[in-house]
Amino acid sequence: MISEILDNSGFNTLIYDDPYAKICLITSIILEFQNNTEYQKKIAYIDLDAAFTSYAKAGLIPSIEIEKIDDDIYQSQSGGLKIYLPSKDILDFIVVDLIKSMEEYSLIIFDSINSFYNLFYDKIVPSSNNSLKIGSLNQLLYFFLMLILKHTSYFNIPFLVTSMIRYKRKGVVTSNRLLNKKSSLNFYVKMKNINDLSVTILRHPKINQKNFIIKNKISSWS
Repeated sequence: MISEILDNSGFNTLIYDDPYAKICLITSIILEFQNNTEYQKKIAYIDLDAAFTSYAKAGLIPSIEIEKIDDDIYQSQSGGLKIYLPSKDILDFIVVDLIKSMEEYSLIIFDSINSFYNLFYDKIVPSSNNSLKIGSLNQLLYFFLMLILKHTSYFNIPFLVTSMIRYKRKGVVTSNRLLNKKSSLNFYVKMKNINDLSVTILRHPKINQKNFIIKNKISSWS
């Protein structure tokens, strides 16, 4: 279902405020790609917060069993999913490795924008009034995302990026400006109940805002 609406020319931005709902939907998307005979290539997952990897390692996603290939790389036993666990010292090498093998993939996942900032937090420079300047960090994020997007667009591969909603005072929601500007698909996920996901399409080149339920996805992982 989700695979049919992903765009290959811009970011596909998944917005969430419940990390568990995000993991559930990403798992459903991965299984959707793996079970579709149209997608014969692998999926690359840059797991910056390591949440998905932790769930898979703990056996909480029975349909996706992973094994350690390197200190920073895991792979599903089927070979159809490659997971990168970046540190700030090797993220650039991971991106280069990903780009060199881009034609091997049918989907690229970058999870998440917020974890990127956490990873490079020590690079945020305090200003004279004790506020934090994150301009240089924004530029670094922009560089990595646009570099990946350039190659996914060239190879006609969807690029899924996740971003957790940030709330300011009085409940004002903020999000990353780059994603707002460059996203072809913008969608939000939350748990409808213990097994069902509620997905809202906020922006799509061909679909008006729409809400739909993905039923029984959590119970069907196994």
